[in-house]
Amino acid sequence: MTTEEVGSGRSGLEEDRGTSLRGRLAAAPVTVGLMAVCVAAFLLTLGLCATRVEGPGAMLAGSWLQLEGCGDTLTDLGALRLSEVWIEGAWWRVITAGLLHGSWLHLILNTWSLWAVGEWTETTWGHWRTGLLFAVSSLAGCLASAGWVEAPMVVGASAGIMGMAGALLVGRLLGRGEVAAKLRPISATVLGIWLAVLVALGFFVDVIAQAGHLGGLVAGACLGLAWCGRRAPVRLLGWLGLALVSAALVLVARQSETRPRYDEYIGYGYLDRGMDAEAAAAFDRVLVERPDDLPLANAVAYALAKAGKDLDRAEALVRRALEAEPSNADYLDTLGWVLCQRGEIEAGLEVLARASEASKGAVPEIEGHLTQCGDGS
Repeated sequence: MTTEEVGSGRSGLEEDRGTSLRGRLAAAPVTVGLMAVCVAAFLLTLGLCATRVEGPGAMLAGSWLQLEGCGDTLTDLGALRLSEVWIEGAWWRVITAGLLHGSWLHLILNTWSLWAVGEWTETTWGHWRTGLLFAVSSLAGCLASAGWVEAPMVVGASAGIMGMAGALLVGRLLGRGEVAAKLRPISATVLGIWLAVLVALGFFVDVIAQAGHLGGLVAGACLGLAWCGRRAPVRLLGWLGLALVSAALVLVARQSETRPRYDEYIGYGYLDRGMDAEAAAAFDRVLVERPDDLPLANAVAYALAKAGKDLDRAEALVRRALEAEPSNADYLDTLGWVLCQRGEIEAGLEVLARASEASKGAVPEIEGHLTQCGDGS
């Protein structure tokens, strides 16, 4: 969506704030500031990640679509990694995640959309309300993502942007007085279709944080109602709606252990911390529900191998996975490590060498297992 697509007849507004790009930028300092922070945070992510990964050139070349191998860097900078929230209590991440992005494409689409809606928001409701609208909507979106456990890590400004768009739509449809006058050039039909398409895409595109989008949209719509210029009962309804939505999101986020993916994601969090027995127990709870999930069977086997417990069961689980995917480097690594943990060094090294060959030596963990197992021979 561009500002030109949102509506026509902008001349009246342009007379007030200037037709030049410089004049428009000067009239929307909060929006410009948010865009600048997002760009700066992404460049910082790229720079830090390039110093940490092996083969930074490949990471930078692929950063158009994905920051490969940069998950830990994003986590350090404040991404909403759910296991960090659940295990470490790092709820502050629901504030910072909205300023980080996972690729150049992600950043470009969000900064472009932020300008498209932010310029109108700032012209209509002023600077501090624009900042508040983005912050509240982004926070609501992050809480919704945490509560619905839709991905192990969430980043991006889209929840805040959806909130801005929701406020604009409510203001355009229900606004009175000055709000109605300032938003009259916007096409409510085009804006509504744009929002409907984004929501619909969330049901089909896995990388879209659908719950986050919806949480931000609803929170922003409530603020739009509170600021639409109508009489006190309507404004009160907007504030009451925002309070109820916020309370519900906090409650759901605090009870995320009831969601289907909770044990899986926290299991990987335990693995990262060396809490291998806890990881195996968490994965096992999921495996009961999804007994045919081969990556999950491998995860249980790997956690058991790291913990040095129930190695016979670990071997049986990973061999079942290997029957379906005999060249899978992760599965081979798990089997090799199981064998090494059991003292079968020669057999373990042979399997680990196959894992290294399958991964082309690009997985540090596999190469580390080769070294450790060899040192134990």
